[in-house]
Amino acid sequence: MSMIPEASRAVKGPAIVVVCRAATLVLSCNYLSFQPCPKLFTISISRMTIVHSLSICSIMGKLTLYGIDLSPPVRACLMTLKALNLPFEYKTVDLSKGEHLTQEYRAKNPQHTVPTLDDDGHIIWDSHAIMAYLVNKYGKNDDDPLYPKDWLKRAVVDQRLHFESGVIFEGGLRNITSQLFSRNDNKIPKSKMDAILAIYDFLEVFLTSTSYVAGSNVTIADFSIVSTVTTLVAFIDIDVNKYPKLLTWLNRMEALPYYQETNGSGAQRLIITLNKDSVGFPSLTKQYHTNMGKLILYGLDASPPVRACLMTLKALDIPFEYKIVDLLNKEHLREEYIAKNPQHTVPTLEDDGNFIWDSHAIMAYLVSKYGKDDVFYPKDLLKRALLDQRLHFECGVMFQGGLRNITAPLFFKNETKVPRCKIDAIIDIYNFLELFLKNGPYMAGNHLTIADFSIVSTVTSLINFVDIDAGKYPKLMAWLKRMEELPYYQETNGKGAQIIKEMIKSKGFTIVD
Repeated sequence: MSMIPEASRAVKGPAIVVVCRAATLVLSCNYLSFQPCPKLFTISISRMTIVHSLSICSIMGKLTLYGIDLSPPVRACLMTLKALNLPFEYKTVDLSKGEHLTQEYRAKNPQHTVPTLDDDGHIIWDSHAIMAYLVNKYGKNDDDPLYPKDWLKRAVVDQRLHFESGVIFEGGLRNITSQLFSRNDNKIPKSKMDAILAIYDFLEVFLTSTSYVAGSNVTIADFSIVSTVTTLVAFIDIDVNKYPKLLTWLNRMEALPYYQETNGSGAQRLIITLNKDSVGFPSLTKQYHTNMGKLILYGLDASPPVRACLMTLKALDIPFEYKIVDLLNKEHLREEYIAKNPQHTVPTLEDDGNFIWDSHAIMAYLVSKYGKDDVFYPKDLLKRALLDQRLHFECGVMFQGGLRNITAPLFFKNETKVPRCKIDAIIDIYNFLELFLKNGPYMAGNHLTIADFSIVSTVTSLINFVDIDAGKYPKLMAWLKRMEELPYYQETNGKGAQIIKEMIKSKGFTIVD
């Protein structure tokens, strides 16, 4: 052991342990230099190895996480921070007291959700975007397995994250808890319980041949999913006979050293509350055309997520084959298609025998692997985190909470009476989008990105239920016109948007209070 005085000092040697007041580190093979810092910490070095838990005050600012333990997305971020062994301040935001609606908090996060991360003055929200950002910036090495850089592996993680965002959290949990907490309605329809069982079914499939939800290693997808699954069990237990792999995975997650502190206690408190209230990276090459396999996109034009992928493919000028999957004729339920995508959704991308689904994961994959540059999905971590937030907003709030909440019962159950609350949800979406456009012409800043493709595909479907008032939403209307001027817009989105317009119109829906 050696104490470093309040002055710069350099040390050399094959293996040393130092306890010191230091921050600025210069590492070159077997060399480390220090400069003073008010933090006390321990460093271990052995030739080219440096323990990541050293004080990182020279490479990171102050991290502050705003949230509440009852929130699954907050717990997912807590797990990520602990897994990375990052120092951070945790500030509780009490939603029951409306602290998320204060002017001060809205200034940080206009969507007024939790969690929100403050990284030295830079604000990021949406748990999925936060987790990806943290690993990208502060991961233990250049390819942290929590969010791998391998494009195919990352695409699988992204798909699982969006599955959690849209299907598990919004379509499963929030679909019930918003009814319980916001409307004090404890009569849960069977269809909502069936949705939870369907989620368990999919997770069991995801775990068919892997230990974790996205492969052989624990990833941020596991943190995201376990935080919500451990809340869903308040409504439906996991049947060990029906879901043995899911229960084994859950036991594996509970064995993590930081699990109880970051997720277990918060999940238990939320279950108690529910029972009380409810009774019951870099491109391979710029010359991508010569280094790519055969790309096949499975989908149909009426689907907004499919249209978002079509826009991305055309924007990147990538050759591909387009195969129609007719959902109304249940072609997505055929054994051949389920073998490609066990979630049996559209779109699905096949890249030389590798299968990726979820439009957001597909778009990120295409730009990362085949993009001539990173404009559509920037490498800059803050810009990417903002874009990821927009993608998850579209996935959960817009598509699942807004559009599909209406169209699923309309098309598959012929329920033509649309409750006023579902229309109000669309208006809320427009309000947020107008806010997102406050500081730039596009949804994630000054440049067109895949977030715009994702959002425009859904917006142009939502307008069939609520028109965009140009007086109330001038920025949103201007953005929509800007999107319509893209040379590939009509072919990739306009045509399909017209198809779904006719489908919705043919149902003759009415809005009821």
